[in-house]
Amino acid sequence: MIMGKGENRGRMNRKRLGSCWLLVLILAVVAPFFATVTGAPPRRRLILVNLTRVAFSDFDTGDYPHLQQLLTEGQIGLVSVRVTGKLTPEKVYQRVSMSAPGFSQGLFPEMGLVGTALRQAGKRTAFLGNADLPWKTNRMAKLMISDHRGEVDLEITGRSVLMADPEFPFGFRTDYQKLGDYVFACLPETDLILVETGDLERLEGYRGLMTEERWGYWRAKSLARIDTFLGRLRAEAPSDTAIVVFFATPSSAGEGNDLPFLSLLLDQRKGEPGFLTFPSTREPGLLTISDFTALLLRLVDDEERESGIRQITAGAWPELAAKSRYWRINLWQREIILRVYVYFLIFFLLMALFLPFTPWRRWALLIRTLLPALPFLPLTMLLLAAFKITSWPLLVVLLVSLTGTLWAIACRIFPNRVRAYRALLNSTALVILVDLLSGSTLMRLSLLGPSPVLGLRFYGLGNEYLGVFLATFFLGNSAFLIQGAGRQWSGALLGAITFLICSPTCGANFGGGLALTYGAWLINRQQPTATARRNLLLFAGTLVAGVGLQTIWPGSGGTTHLHHALQLFRTGAWEQLLAIAVRKFRMNLELINYSPWGYILFFGFILILLGFKFAERTGIIQRPKAEWYWLGAMITVRTGVMAFLANDSGIVVLAPLVLYPLILLAAEGLA
Repeated sequence: MIMGKGENRGRMNRKRLGSCWLLVLILAVVAPFFATVTGAPPRRRLILVNLTRVAFSDFDTGDYPHLQQLLTEGQIGLVSVRVTGKLTPEKVYQRVSMSAPGFSQGLFPEMGLVGTALRQAGKRTAFLGNADLPWKTNRMAKLMISDHRGEVDLEITGRSVLMADPEFPFGFRTDYQKLGDYVFACLPETDLILVETGDLERLEGYRGLMTEERWGYWRAKSLARIDTFLGRLRAEAPSDTAIVVFFATPSSAGEGNDLPFLSLLLDQRKGEPGFLTFPSTREPGLLTISDFTALLLRLVDDEERESGIRQITAGAWPELAAKSRYWRINLWQREIILRVYVYFLIFFLLMALFLPFTPWRRWALLIRTLLPALPFLPLTMLLLAAFKITSWPLLVVLLVSLTGTLWAIACRIFPNRVRAYRALLNSTALVILVDLLSGSTLMRLSLLGPSPVLGLRFYGLGNEYLGVFLATFFLGNSAFLIQGAGRQWSGALLGAITFLICSPTCGANFGGGLALTYGAWLINRQQPTATARRNLLLFAGTLVAGVGLQTIWPGSGGTTHLHHALQLFRTGAWEQLLAIAVRKFRMNLELINYSPWGYILFFGFILILLGFKFAERTGIIQRPKAEWYWLGAMITVRTGVMAFLANDSGIVVLAPLVLYPLILLAAEGLA
């Protein structure tokens, strides 16, 4: 019996020991899995390679397999940047340094915002290489990632990154083998490494001392060395390391320096090739400088980059090149056509003021016939924008003939010119609203719309067409909304249009929404008390409903000025809000100071405003005051005051806004 109990006890001990070993084995197998799941996410790193004096088009001039592979297999984009004067690498570095998401610029832009944001996020930075010349030390590229003190965590910029080369200009060039060794030595402890290749900038400094053929030879050799260097980075860098190739300035040869588009290549080691796309421009392949810095910060963010950059639109470089060529042609067309258009307007308006005091009645009749057709050139530009006409003669002929045809048809249909003018006013406002609802395709392509070349953020309703819309809508409809049958529901209509203009997914123009709100209030004041109260409630209710829908379905509008202002308002950042208001006012003053025409427009608007006030109080003008357009003209001009104050380029809004009532009154003054 005793031996039986001992055998049972031994058997139980062996079972327990076996169970313990089995548990240890299971833990040994499962523990690494749990460590992977619960541990910190892998550290994301970024290598930013800086090139100057080169563009995508240069890749077709030689055998650069790695650059060409990046161009076809990576993500590409054009960064639009605005600087004062000639575009230089130093100015680009400063603009990058002053652009970082989440930082308010205040009254004066501050340097080092990108580096400061990286430091606050706990990221380490390194700057490797130089673009030194014998007479000048050039490490300006460091500005792109340095903090507000101009510092980075690690810097290797001395002669150790150079090698002697008697044949190369100045006798020394970048040692790409050593530069690559430094990159991989710094990579384990660094989150963002900025590599300055330097040789192309050195060649630019020597360009005036050699023939173009010799310069082109050394440029091709330098690009080939850089291509080999990039091939090594792509082959040896860990899979969680992204590579960005940034072209800080286009090529100074040929047409490369005409447009401020900086090429950008991204190899994030996963994801489909295509165009980098951001909501700030809503144009695939086009980025603002703030988008570029936001991209850099996101690429080193361990959480956001886990699934890769998703803002990719299918496309290839030839398509982006064709778009940039059209943007160039569009810019040249608008510079000449709009200038000639303004001169014609000024000439006809001066003739309209002068001819009533002369016996030349035939000339007065001719001017009175042609003058009302001129304000509808913006409508013609909208209708022709979809065709992307690049031929100068054809575009001019179509603009003139279509504008004249529209005016002739309106005069044929309606009994007099005033009603024909009103019909075209309402047609222009309706086309703008329909285009807003369909994504602002026409306004973005129109000669009067925002130019992608100028580096502007997306505005579904730009300030030029905002002025056109405010003038055509209020001039054509104010009398109907105050005195006609439509006044019962005018509050709902005005509320819906106001929301459409300021909504981030449609007009994205908050200043325009404020101007339209002020115009709605002016109309409300002219209505009977009961109707005014009803429309006030309808206006507020429509806006609240629109904001509610926007909150539920935000769409892809992205962050707008309104979002930023509301965020500052919620946090009580009154000083920053005041700084933004002052900065917008200063921008208006700078636009007015840009040319003498700015002063003429500004003081001319004040005279028109005072003239309406004087005519209203004295009753010196009788016949026009009895017409429908007098009330609309007064509301339009007064709305212009709010449009000027609420927009950072309010003077641009005033230019087309005063045009429509002024021309109608001038044409009727010749009668």
